[in-house]
Amino acid sequence: MARRKRFSTAGATSAAVTASPQGEGLRGLWEQLSKPRKTNDHLKPDELTHILSTLATLVDNGVSLPKALMTLAKEDSLSRHREVLETIRRKVESGVAFSTAISQFPHMCNKLTVNQIRLGERSGTLAETLKKLSETRNKTAELKKDVIKQLSYPALLIFVGSGLITFLLIYVVPVFQETYDDAGVPLPFITRLLIGVGAFAQAYGLYIAGTIVLTAATIKQLRKRDDLALRMDRALLRVPGLGPWLRDMAVLQLMEVLQNLMEAGYTLAEALRETADSVGNRAVKKGVADLQSAVQRGEKFSREMERHEDMFPPLVNQLVIVGESTGQLTRATNDICEYLRKEIERKTNLMVGVLEPILTISLAAAIGVVLLAIYLPMFDMVSTVSG
Repeated sequence: MARRKRFSTAGATSAAVTASPQGEGLRGLWEQLSKPRKTNDHLKPDELTHILSTLATLVDNGVSLPKALMTLAKEDSLSRHREVLETIRRKVESGVAFSTAISQFPHMCNKLTVNQIRLGERSGTLAETLKKLSETRNKTAELKKDVIKQLSYPALLIFVGSGLITFLLIYVVPVFQETYDDAGVPLPFITRLLIGVGAFAQAYGLYIAGTIVLTAATIKQLRKRDDLALRMDRALLRVPGLGPWLRDMAVLQLMEVLQNLMEAGYTLAEALRETADSVGNRAVKKGVADLQSAVQRGEKFSREMERHEDMFPPLVNQLVIVGESTGQLTRATNDICEYLRKEIERKTNLMVGVLEPILTISLAAAIGVVLLAIYLPMFDMVSTVSG
């Protein structure tokens, strides 16, 4: 007598789903939906600065690191990262170093920051290291906000002006064109020119927008190639006005990280090797790599900087020379950072001071030309009707 096998309804359903062609896909989808979600939201720059500053304050006042992390986890402003902070706290309580625990969450901070924290732990100056990191980040954030604030008005002026002129050409000028055609009024050259520009923009506007987007995407893809990105950044550094401003920002990035690493205990060669990744401009990054190689060979830092005088302002070179000769290179980098921040602010104010009147006058002139082209035939039409 044949033995009958019993299958539960759930088991039969599961087997059927797995055996079907779509079974694997459905099963994988169900497993993904059933997994608990991980709160790996990337930390905003100001959130990381707040965490470092709070930890520095609490640890410096005698609060243990686990309790400091517990205090941070209870803050409403960091509720999105509460689970991660609690995980780090438990690891620290179990004896894991703070730098090791935080390195397991790359979304919180970069490798360079983790290395600086690790050095602070080894030297017994964790509170000072955290405080220095938060102060540097605060200064960088303040400078960034100031630059954005200064450039926001010219950017808004360009956006609004371009939108207004486009609206007049595409929607307003054609209405007047119909009126003048019906009245049989001859159109002057400026009016016919603007009508042609408006018709071209209306017919090919989408193609023009698509070309702009495609060009931006192409440039972004080309910048993934190191050789092309290096050429582009070198070309940008040669642009009058804009080039020195971009150079100062890149050198400031370099000097800020270099100062923090040297204060944390890195040698100059080690600090230069770690610093290269913090610089955004490829041309300056290439210069940093050359500096690191020269220092590694035993050459003087200041002498190698003189060979790259196009990338470093003269005052920066002089301060490095003085810092090397007196054995206070770390202090020199701090003075360089302060100088570069003031220079960036000064150059930003200068650029905005030049751009604002030029953009205002250009926008007023463009709108005036459009209005003149619209209303000039009207005078002829009124004269014809009056006659």
